[in-house]
Amino acid sequence: MKIIFWLLVAVGCVYLFYSGGMTVWSYLEVKGVVEDVVAERAPKSERMYRATQVKEDIAKRVAASGIKVADREISVEDEGKTLDVRVRWNWPVIVYKGDEIWGIPLTHERTFSVPEKR
Repeated sequence: MKIIFWLLVAVGCVYLFYSGGMTVWSYLEVKGVVEDVVAERAPKSERMYRATQVKEDIAKRVAASGIKVADREISVEDEGKTLDVRVRWNWPVIVYKGDEIWGIPLTHERTFSVPEKR
């Protein structure tokens, strides 16, 4: 009986470290996507369409990386010379029959200084 208990404890510890590592990976992935999209897209876009285009590109790239982020959880606000970007998502830890039972909530917020289009 002790062996089964310690085996379950070991499996739980491995799963805990795996979930923590994947959570850190998802945060770094979203952070990288946001920085890349803003650096590539924002200076080349017309101010009128900049926030919408940046938001769409972030949504596409995050989805391509395998992280589920709802469209309403991505916020891009154009404040003239700055862009305020906020992305919120949950990294699932316990999933049952495709439904997330418990997840770790994560947020990446950053304000970027954007030069005018040339």
